[in-house]
Amino acid sequence: MKLLADYIFSDTLRYEGHKLVYTQDGEEYVFSGMTAAAVLAALLSVTDEGEARGIVLDTPEERKDFFIRYEKEVLADNGGLFQTEVQALSEAYMEIGGDMSILARICRNDRLFDLAYGLIIDYMQYLVREQVRDRIDDFYPYEGPFAKWLLNAGYQETYRQGLLSIDWTDPAGVYAFAQELSRNPSPVTHNPLFVFEGLSAEQVLNSYWTWLWTSAQQEAAQYPDAKVRLAEYKQIILEKETHYDEFKPEMKDFTPEQLNLFRSWMNQWTDFVKHKITMPEESFPEQHKNPRIQQELFPDKYQTCPEPDHYASTRDYIKERCRYDAAFKKFILSHTIAELCDQLTLMFGWYVVPNHLSKRFKKAQIS
Repeated sequence: MKLLADYIFSDTLRYEGHKLVYTQDGEEYVFSGMTAAAVLAALLSVTDEGEARGIVLDTPEERKDFFIRYEKEVLADNGGLFQTEVQALSEAYMEIGGDMSILARICRNDRLFDLAYGLIIDYMQYLVREQVRDRIDDFYPYEGPFAKWLLNAGYQETYRQGLLSIDWTDPAGVYAFAQELSRNPSPVTHNPLFVFEGLSAEQVLNSYWTWLWTSAQQEAAQYPDAKVRLAEYKQIILEKETHYDEFKPEMKDFTPEQLNLFRSWMNQWTDFVKHKITMPEESFPEQHKNPRIQQELFPDKYQTCPEPDHYASTRDYIKERCRYDAAFKKFILSHTIAELCDQLTLMFGWYVVPNHLSKRFKKAQIS
């Protein structure tokens, strides 16, 4: 059975053609989008009809499954698109004039109202995350040199954080945002932010360097004299990545705070890239066999070995390598934390304590 099949609740309430129609004192209220679907799901969730439709909303994973099913069934109505759903929610707020008691009466009791309204808000936040991702480097891909990426990413972060800060429970705010979105679906952002949500400065520099150096190695590997070319690339990288005069005209309207922050980033990046270019390529210890454990994970040439007992760096090494090494990620997902630590111990040359690494994983919400 379809999740959003038509359903008649009473003479005054029906779900039909992906719209919820409610009549009160001769006045008809019509809701569309997730508002209509969420009320339908809430009212049916405790019934046999809801079970037949597979409506289960107890966990975040089950709600996500509900959102995916919803988007498949409203595809023909252009539903599930961010702009469409923002407009539908705005119209729902206008329909009830901001009087949430109307929606509460439709839902019959406080718990069903909380379920339906919570589902609406969760979905809007879900759509925002789809729009802007969890981190700036997932949303705005790397490009060289670092100064160029930093400038553009700063403007994109302004846009990201603006969307992430929207209060979907505020009817006036949602209406104003829907109007702005209809006028300009791709707004130009001003006042770049050079602090990136969910990322430390160290993570930004390490992630960018991994992308930069991996790209250089992949390009050099196409030639028979790969090592010679890679040595030449180092000098090119050092020159291009440590100067940003060509971008200064774009910074003329920066506030003093923005200018200082941008310069701080570039000073830190310059020190960082100089160190990376001049440091020895091999930072991992010589790999020795252990008769008790068969080594399955080995160093790569893209990241350096974490320092002994530095579990934050170890966590970052694992997360970053999972982003570009499918075999490494597959091992992580298919083995226990103890088995992973055995492999890391062999690879790093220092004992990786499972309990210590597990704590770092939990802090980073890694499973």
